[in-house]
Amino acid sequence: MNGTALVTGAASGVGEATAVTLAASGWTVAAVDTDPDGLAALARRGSGVRTHVCDVSDEAAVDSVAAAVGPVDRLVHAAAIARLGRALEQSREDFDRIWRVNFVGTVNVVRAFLPAMVERGRGELVLYSSLDGWVPARKMSAYAASKAAVNAYAEVLDAECRGSGVTIRCVCPGRVDTPLYRRLAAEDPAAVAHRRGTARYASIMPTSALVDAVEHSLAGGGLFVFPGYEAKAGIRLRRHFPRLLGRIMDFDTSPARSGPRGS
Repeated sequence: MNGTALVTGAASGVGEATAVTLAASGWTVAAVDTDPDGLAALARRGSGVRTHVCDVSDEAAVDSVAAAVGPVDRLVHAAAIARLGRALEQSREDFDRIWRVNFVGTVNVVRAFLPAMVERGRGELVLYSSLDGWVPARKMSAYAASKAAVNAYAEVLDAECRGSGVTIRCVCPGRVDTPLYRRLAAEDPAAVAHRRGTARYASIMPTSALVDAVEHSLAGGGLFVFPGYEAKAGIRLRRHFPRLLGRIMDFDTSPARSGPRGS
């Protein structure tokens, strides 16, 4: 399936990898981000990419992009932010900003583009969540809560749109090699090392591998996608062995063992 795709968070990380892959495959890509320089660099990498500077937490701005782009065949919503902070100490400013971008931004983008897909009876909606929405990390309460909300929202959307012809996927990866991950790992290695016990033999997933896994998932079934060993192991432990998962997390974030995998 080729056509027009809209990708949010397209200036870096998973969004950038998605936009590049789709453009190389012949899609017309509407790339959305708040970073004009990153978008300009993306546009120089190939034809078929049109850029739109937009903060997804701004409903009016998202609606303006939707009016400019028109109907899309695939919507990939990868825009997200994360900031570390203890649950009882993180500033409300940080918490509210994370919530507005990660969850309210998801709602804004979905409501701007999904109705046209449903009306036409076709389309693909890919929402990027995170394993943190199922297995929260210390110092990531705002991010984890926002991604858990995305999971619930996606589940309701899937139920309400079933039979409409629209394919919906909610992607919940573990650690992915993005600028966001690298920043958090540099700031506090222990905060991103909490799943080492669930993936002792797994490396941090490259963005290209994640994009490939999502593409493959669109040809199959099921709402939630847990790409890679780490995500699959984490969700299985969460569902079937929660006490063991808790012990593993406590053990792997002890002072003697904290630090990113491979350090």
